[in-house]
Amino acid sequence: MSFLRPGALETILRWREAAIGAAAAALGLYWAWSDPGIMRWVGVAFVLGGVAIAREGLSRARRPGDGGGPGVVEVTERQIAYFSAEGGGAVAVDDLIRVHVDTTIDGPYQSDIFWVLTPESGQALHIPGDAEGAAKIFDALAPLEGVDYAAAIRATSKTEAGRFLVWERSGTGNPRLSH
Repeated sequence: MSFLRPGALETILRWREAAIGAAAAALGLYWAWSDPGIMRWVGVAFVLGGVAIAREGLSRARRPGDGGGPGVVEVTERQIAYFSAEGGGAVAVDDLIRVHVDTTIDGPYQSDIFWVLTPESGQALHIPGDAEGAAKIFDALAPLEGVDYAAAIRATSKTEAGRFLVWERSGTGNPRLSH
């Protein structure tokens, strides 16, 4: 039996990495300022590590929720696949020419954030941001050089309809892939 509402517990778990990083940084600051010995340097290390953990935690916490929406996303070997009762499809990361996030005014009771992955064929794959496994899309886009993760995160906080460009292939005709 839990003493917390499920929604409160979900929020705590979503922000836990950021909270742990902030706590580590605070402990490090205390050690760095209060102790003249070796603990000062341990404190500095804790501050640096805590800030890095908190930064990544904030980024993860602000991403769209994973699960609860229609369909399932699978990422395997540089391919993003979406399966749902209404359809789906798959696209290779190397074939992408554009990735953007569309927002609608349908939330919070319906999917209101959609990943739109456009391959060279032009047949865009629309994936609800709350589909099971949709959080894996962030990691799947890592090989693309110049991905604007901040645009995708900004899209999650919008309440009006909009389109946020996350990545677009350069005009050279070759995918911008990092090595």
